[in-house]
Amino acid sequence: MRFCTLFIVITFQITPLFGQRFPDRWFTINPLMHQLEVNENTGWSWMHSNAGWGEFGGYRIIRDHEHAWIQRLGGYIELFRISETTSLAFLGSIEFIANADNDIRFNPRAIFWEEGFLFTQKTGRRLPTGLSTSTSRVVDHRIVDDSLSGSYWQIGYMHRCKHDIDNLNLGRERSLMFGSLMGKYILPFALANTSTIGLLALRADLYTIRQDDRNPSVFSSYLPQVKSMLATLGGALHLRTSLPVKPLGLYVTTWSALNFYGDKQEIFLTLDRVRSILFQGGIGGGIAVEGRAHLRLGISYEYLSDTGINPFPEHANLITISITMIPPTSIW
Repeated sequence: MRFCTLFIVITFQITPLFGQRFPDRWFTINPLMHQLEVNENTGWSWMHSNAGWGEFGGYRIIRDHEHAWIQRLGGYIELFRISETTSLAFLGSIEFIANADNDIRFNPRAIFWEEGFLFTQKTGRRLPTGLSTSTSRVVDHRIVDDSLSGSYWQIGYMHRCKHDIDNLNLGRERSLMFGSLMGKYILPFALANTSTIGLLALRADLYTIRQDDRNPSVFSSYLPQVKSMLATLGGALHLRTSLPVKPLGLYVTTWSALNFYGDKQEIFLTLDRVRSILFQGGIGGGIAVEGRAHLRLGISYEYLSDTGINPFPEHANLITISITMIPPTSIW
């Protein structure tokens, strides 16, 4: 009950808050929360850790014409770590979309790509009332050492692009590029006297390079236009709890974002006023088989103000049923 109450309260607090379609919008990545079997917590450590995730699912119940199947893959390699407080990682992810427009009802349609560098710094913090950072009650394979203590600041640069797949017979195309300087604040927590743990992430992106090529060009004036994107403010909340029947657990994730658009349509960011603000967001959850990895079966809903697929921008309400595999410490 406390798990559900906390989720509802925090969800409604952050929902009014990733821009164009971020492949990692359902995940929060924090290499410093990855603890090795042997904890060498002093000095420099090169190529300290790596991890990845994968998801495959189908759009069901509510979807548009272009969304029938989805696949997400991603991972990171931690280039170096200093003690247990500082990290630099290279990460990348893809989101592959297929529609049902062929005889096997699986027609590759678009791919979104993301890669960049992520710097993470751990800091101390005071605990919110009713929350704890004690991990003595948490199963060792879920959270080890002090990964729930403190908070984390992240900065980095992420390059993103989108390309069509097998679109020759369509006679239309949309290619996107939207790289950004990114900053993030991550706050892990444990709900006192329960098996529920969580993570809150607040994020800001400032777009430095923007491209939105459309064919036929008659659609170039249609809004929203990626070349006028200025910034994104967003948040994500992740909750997990173990069930009495081992090794099963429950998880819930919600994300939301405000995308800010200006008047000017230029490749590189320039000073501009905010002309419009668009909202995007999603919520999902399900059951997980928990171990050193988590295998999840879940259902999610999201609203995208611009799917980024067709040259004429379209919004979409989407429900996905998917199977996901993640490492539970460094990727939430």
